[in-house]
Amino acid sequence: MNDERDAPPSLDGIELRQLRYFLAVAEELNFTRAAERLHLAQQALSASIRRLEAQLGMSLFVRSTRKVELTVAGEVLVEGARAVIAATIDAVERVHQVAEGRGGRITIGFSTAAGGVPIVRQIIRTFAETAPGVDIRTEEHDFGDPSAGLADASVDVAFIFGPLPVDGLSSVTLVREDRVLAVRPEHSLADRSIVSADDLQDLPWLRVPAARGPWPAFWFRSEGAGPVGPVIKTADEWVTAIEAGRGVAFSMPTVMKNFTTARITVVPVEGLPAAEVLMAWRQDRSDALAEAFIRTGREAAAAVA
Repeated sequence: MNDERDAPPSLDGIELRQLRYFLAVAEELNFTRAAERLHLAQQALSASIRRLEAQLGMSLFVRSTRKVELTVAGEVLVEGARAVIAATIDAVERVHQVAEGRGGRITIGFSTAAGGVPIVRQIIRTFAETAPGVDIRTEEHDFGDPSAGLADASVDVAFIFGPLPVDGLSSVTLVREDRVLAVRPEHSLADRSIVSADDLQDLPWLRVPAARGPWPAFWFRSEGAGPVGPVIKTADEWVTAIEAGRGVAFSMPTVMKNFTTARITVVPVEGLPAAEVLMAWRQDRSDALAEAFIRTGREAAAAVA
């Protein structure tokens, strides 16, 4: 067992203020000038230094009527005290950055294919440039989770395709376009200039593993009975299935710009509600950093409205 006399002095009771006072004296080597610099009475400064020395169990200064000098222990403490104060200032600044939406970490989800939409990339890029201290993390989610992580709160903000797939979300519309029907070039509808809702019956629609509801019905299911296509999870599987003639699906002109080399023909559809790319977030979960990111998205959306 170690002898208690060899144990290091306790840090209990040592205050940051004492270290600041100590550094002022160490740098001025004059209690009067240090007290003036600190806007403090010299007697109070001297008492604080004596208390610090008592807590540390050693003298930090050699005092005489003519001058003040640092002891060896005092010289060692100067470096440590400066490091402590610098670290504290840095920590406080980081806290303020987080509180102001300029620091911390944000996780951004996006539905497969949504990450390639130009305005989505623009928003992330703009936020990264204006808040360089933020750790931005992105997560792609397949068609099994059309909320892109918002449903289980694993992300802070998400870029998704409307309609909102779960309750409790708020959103901003970034892109709103009429839907198009995506088919292989050899499909009987590929040469049409436009198709109607009636033309969509009895087509082999692709399917997704998402739970039943308005979202999969909006994008993948046709009215009426008929053949069905394969279940797909990702944008790459979507492209491959359509190119192979295994099924058809809705898309948006903006999204199709991601697939310029794909052997897919798109045909405008009339008589159906338009499709939207949304920036969404949970109503029950918000912080300064998420709010700052949302502001960036709102500004981008307003600029193209």
